[in-house]
Amino acid sequence: MDRAALTAMFEASFDGVVACDAQGRVSLFNSVAEKLLGSEAAGECPISAWPVLFGLCLADGITPFPADEFPLSRALRGEACDNVEVHVRARRNAGTGTWLLVNGRTLRDEAGAVAGAVIVLRDAGAKRRDADELKRVNGFIDSIVEHVPLMIFVKEARELRFELFNRAGEELLGIPRLSLLGKSDFDLFPREQATFFQARDRQALESDTAVEIAEEPIRTAHGERWLYTKKIPIRDASGTPRYLLGISLDITARKAAEEELRRARTDLEQRVDERTAEISRANEELTQEIAERKRAEELLRKSEEQLRQSQKMEAVGRLAGGIAHDFNNALMVITAVASLQLDKLGTSEQIRADLEQIFKAAAHAAGLTRQLLAFSRQQNLTPRLIDLNQVVAELRAMLQRILGEEIPLEMDLDAMLGPTLADAGQMEQVLINLAVNARDAMMPKGGKLAVTTRQLEVIANDPRGLPVAPGNWLCLSVIDSGAGMDAPTRARIFEPFFSTKGPKGTGLGLATVYGIVKQSNGEIAVESAPGRGTRFDIYLPRVEPVDAPLFLEPSKSPAAGGPETILVAEDDPGVRAAARRILAGGGYRVLTASNGEEALALSRTHPTHLHLLLTDVVMPGMGGPELAAAVRPERPGMKIIFMSGYAGEAVRKEPGVPAHAFIQKPFTPASLLRAVRDAIDDRQPSV
Repeated sequence: MDRAALTAMFEASFDGVVACDAQGRVSLFNSVAEKLLGSEAAGECPISAWPVLFGLCLADGITPFPADEFPLSRALRGEACDNVEVHVRARRNAGTGTWLLVNGRTLRDEAGAVAGAVIVLRDAGAKRRDADELKRVNGFIDSIVEHVPLMIFVKEARELRFELFNRAGEELLGIPRLSLLGKSDFDLFPREQATFFQARDRQALESDTAVEIAEEPIRTAHGERWLYTKKIPIRDASGTPRYLLGISLDITARKAAEEELRRARTDLEQRVDERTAEISRANEELTQEIAERKRAEELLRKSEEQLRQSQKMEAVGRLAGGIAHDFNNALMVITAVASLQLDKLGTSEQIRADLEQIFKAAAHAAGLTRQLLAFSRQQNLTPRLIDLNQVVAELRAMLQRILGEEIPLEMDLDAMLGPTLADAGQMEQVLINLAVNARDAMMPKGGKLAVTTRQLEVIANDPRGLPVAPGNWLCLSVIDSGAGMDAPTRARIFEPFFSTKGPKGTGLGLATVYGIVKQSNGEIAVESAPGRGTRFDIYLPRVEPVDAPLFLEPSKSPAAGGPETILVAEDDPGVRAAARRILAGGGYRVLTASNGEEALALSRTHPTHLHLLLTDVVMPGMGGPELAAAVRPERPGMKIIFMSGYAGEAVRKEPGVPAHAFIQKPFTPASLLRAVRDAIDDRQPSV
């Protein structure tokens, strides 16, 4: 094959190809190599100058690549080089640099002497970035598993030895985690119980679905505990079980309550039987007693059902609020540090784009935490005097896009509708969630959706049987012509995580709607039947403008700093460090404490004036409200701002604390600096 054919073949390669003769003179340098190395000048300088010419570094991206170790140099010495990782630093106006995998081979003549060398360069940047992203995602998942308040464990499938235990599992068993890893059930529990555990493990590994163990006792360092457990097989690509995942909920308290209830019921039945025997001689009295007993049992059954439902909703809401709080702390650190780095950033557009992408991801995650807080009724709303008609009308175009062309949207808005006190953004979220549910209920056949508003006056003993107290109310109705719901489904639609949409449904939509309406001092009612569509009626109190509290619009002024001294009390080290950096960057002198006791000691020993206390609401030991109560008498001039990943309910209940002395996590550096400045200067809130 002649040289022209060889050159054409190498030009068609997807990889960069460089060849040189025995003296190191470049004889071939295809266009892909030019693109990857960012230069056409390879033939104009010796190989020893290539690391400087092309900005070649070792895999750390910093250390210059030694010239005599470059694969082309090594190949000229007769050495074979495979998959050598080389980083090409960014050249001016040539992107952000990349990683290459380089393979080198020696070219020999017929006598076996070195006649030259050739290297092949392959772009490995995408693979490197994918590996970094996988590491980040795995770290994030590990963090979630570690902070979930359920016992989570993983066993390898062959000998069923523990390979993972989260913090909740360690605390439940009362055994150090390192003492659990590598052990089997026979190392930790009595033989009979260990045999039972492993039998259920094998059952799960041999099945295609999770195995559920509704109740099982387990011996721990804290005594006997009862667990509700699910065991799930984890298979490899060939379908072979490799691991067993277990998730356990401690139901000891529930078991004790059930046992107490059983004893109470047994006692009640015994007393009823004794009473029945006493009045058995009188038929009329006996009949009345039996009827009374039946009524009591029915009331007891309904009461028990309501109690179980209430406890379940409260437990899920508390879990969601706790997860949202911890997640908000993590988002606080991400947002603050990214913002600080963005402020320092020079002209690197790629790094700026990466930081802005972090901001977008953090904002999306913050939206998820707000949804969790909504159905648990712990989110921080911003109620204002709003025109409900205006909120609905401005959302019309978006709602129609959600519904699509097959489902027309009709609106009938009461022109005389009065104002109400609510968070306009949350009311929009209510409408959007109801519209999405209505669309899914009407597909694929289509239908129509009607949105109406009206005002009404409810009187005592109102014959309409409305679910609201006497007074003036606004009613927002969303009515679809979809498939409708039967009574059992209708009774559960506001439960979190209950969904009729299969795997694609999260079960948070209507739970979020319910939480927003209740937190807005409203009520929601639903009417539905199979084949007759669904109607949601949302009732909100009508508020006269003179009775509404004053809410100032957020200030748009830039965040200002100052020379004052600020004491920061925060138990999360990441949030504490971020707050310190933000405030110090604003020119403030900053003292930090990891809990309330430490902050109180700093306040008492600091020799000069403290201008402001910035404290988390919930901390181990002494929380924010207790700390504030302790320092107020000693430093009456010091201002106080509370911060939390929960809503502001704990702060609002604290006597003497103004409603504006609170900032919700995650916050930005600018919003924190504005809040601090406003508090020190005795201004109304601007956060």
